[in-house]
Amino acid sequence: MAKARWSKFEEQVRGVAELVWRSPCKARTIAGINFDGVIELSAEEYVIVEASVREDLRKVRQDIANINAARLTLAGQGIVCRGWIVLDADPTKSMEATALTSKINIASINSFAANFFQFARYLNARLEAAFGSAIDPITGAIDTAEYVPVSYINRVDGREIDIARVCDLLLEGKNIVLLGEYGSGKSRCIRQIFSLLAVDWGITFKFPFAINLRECWGLKSGKEILRRSLLELGLDELEASAVRVFNTKNCILLIDGFDEVGSQSWSVDEDRLRQLRAQAVSGVKDAIRSVGGGCLIAGREHYFSSEAEMFSALGLDKKNTIVLQAKDEFTEEEMESYFELTGVNVDLPSWLPRRPLICQTIATLTDDELERMFGIDNQDAEFWNHFINVLCERDARINANFDAGTIYQVFLKLSRRTRNLPANVGPISQRTLQEAFEEVVGKLPVEEAAVMLLRLPSLGRIGLESSDRQFVDTFILDGLRARDIIGAIEADNETRREIAADSWMNPLEPLGQSVLALEIDRRFESFRQLAEQASRSENKTLCGDIIAAAARSELESTFDFNGLAVSGASFSDLDLHRLNVQNFEIENAVVQVLVLPSSPPSNVRIKNSLVEKVSGASSFSGLPSWVSLSSVDRFDSVQTVAEIRRAGLSPAHEVLVSILKKTFMQKGAGRKEAALYRGFGAGSVKTIAQEVLPFLMKEGVLSRHRGNEGWIYSPERSQAARVGKILDQLRSSDDPLWKATDAFN
Repeated sequence: MAKARWSKFEEQVRGVAELVWRSPCKARTIAGINFDGVIELSAEEYVIVEASVREDLRKVRQDIANINAARLTLAGQGIVCRGWIVLDADPTKSMEATALTSKINIASINSFAANFFQFARYLNARLEAAFGSAIDPITGAIDTAEYVPVSYINRVDGREIDIARVCDLLLEGKNIVLLGEYGSGKSRCIRQIFSLLAVDWGITFKFPFAINLRECWGLKSGKEILRRSLLELGLDELEASAVRVFNTKNCILLIDGFDEVGSQSWSVDEDRLRQLRAQAVSGVKDAIRSVGGGCLIAGREHYFSSEAEMFSALGLDKKNTIVLQAKDEFTEEEMESYFELTGVNVDLPSWLPRRPLICQTIATLTDDELERMFGIDNQDAEFWNHFINVLCERDARINANFDAGTIYQVFLKLSRRTRNLPANVGPISQRTLQEAFEEVVGKLPVEEAAVMLLRLPSLGRIGLESSDRQFVDTFILDGLRARDIIGAIEADNETRREIAADSWMNPLEPLGQSVLALEIDRRFESFRQLAEQASRSENKTLCGDIIAAAARSELESTFDFNGLAVSGASFSDLDLHRLNVQNFEIENAVVQVLVLPSSPPSNVRIKNSLVEKVSGASSFSGLPSWVSLSSVDRFDSVQTVAEIRRAGLSPAHEVLVSILKKTFMQKGAGRKEAALYRGFGAGSVKTIAQEVLPFLMKEGVLSRHRGNEGWIYSPERSQAARVGKILDQLRSSDDPLWKATDAFN
């Protein structure tokens, strides 16, 4: 094994020597002494190179003696000889002093290679600069957070590979395309790959260069791109030597952001756009072909209209290229690792995407902000408002020609256009993007504007062969729709009339309702007037959005809609359990989820509507008198303990329903006490159960007698109709038994 290591190191040193002096370096015998490498620079000048993996002063002294002996022999032939001793580690002070007395150079392999290219200087400068969009989303500073190990998916076979394997493939000369949506960690991946490859460059003699393509607009060759990247780092004096590295194919290129070098004009013609995209990445294509393998290029999947176009535009050979997909979100384990590394202790709500960018944003919050947004009374809308500002600021830093406000306003225009789309999230055509931009800026998009529109965060292609976009994050889209309604309040009368006259089919989801609720709390009368205007015009769904958002308000206030009547609205969730809205009527509506309150709201009617799910009742007969529905796909099921828990009841009511179901609705004359407690665990819920059972006996609903194995509880059959009604009505029940159970919570 030692011999193999020695032999490999000798070959490595000879290879570096050939690059440094641009001449062959061969093992040769001079004066009867075998030398690892000899370079004939001319008939009058030689260089002798000795390689050693032994950190041994005696070995160094022997090499010095051998080089001096060769010098004497060559001097007699009129040949000048320079000597080098190259070690695989840094020489000691004693070694340097000994070599100096004989005017022989001694250095580590890395220092020796610096005669070819000063990689150490490049490495330090590169690590101090940003890698693509791997920046602090708040300050724009370099992201220095420790890398969380994640895996990437091979698009061909679906297998997952880690970053160490990616490095191996690059060293083997493979080309890799890394695709991923915004905020999925592509730039952070490149930074980690660069760091890993840089550790062993002296062993592999492969120099990694990490390039931000957004700094390289309009460049048509790989050498130009490499020079520009060095110029951006302030290393212009290294440009010539870097090009030498490039020419010798001893570099690995890590190219970030093929979607960030834009076409120089705008078109809505797809064939023309393909030509423009090919022109925009022509320099990248030259770089990939010139480097001859060992290149990673990353970008958003939707930039090219198809994989075939991507391969053609980038000049990639399918046989030597691996296409990897970055996962859109962290797994639970990866997310926990990230928060552990960043010192954040938070439980995220289920609705929040686990994108690396979102987790990074959370890691920048103060303890007070974390508590307010994700504590017991979590304010999901507050986090959304914070995150959308971060997202727009971040993208503005990437696209320096656009401010965050412009990006935000374009987002709002696009979100409104999705209100009438059957697919909810898209499609958004190139023309629609152009129109939204023109509305905001007042002129058609040109040059960089075209790129900004094509790569807006959260927009992705609807399919491989289509240039149309769609929102890939409903989390972002839902909040934007809410902010669009808020903007309507501040718009002129003509704009409000246009919005009220529209006919939206896609309502706000719960998050959007919460975002809107924050503003309704402050300006209810303005929103009530807009709802009234929409109800009299075509936009019934806008009216429904305002009602649903007001119902979701966390304030103690009651919102009086002053006899508002709306027919034909669409709702996602209509959650009335807070009892904070009153005086309105809904008819002929379509509702995905209707959440009933524990008591009737004041002067509210829901008539002749279609509901997908009713929460708070288990059958039509359990619906309260103020609700008349034409169709319900499903009610709350209370057949099992798990289903009872999913019905959204209080702990005491969960216990009550469970005990009543087990005693009245299951076969048998009675139930053992242990069976009634089963499923409640050993915590506070079981304590509640131990209070509810005596209460039910006191109220004459249950009786008990001693069995062979303890108490047996039996239902009083005279109470069967009453119990059946309670189980049908659930939260809307006005039975004294149901209301008295509140005392046990």
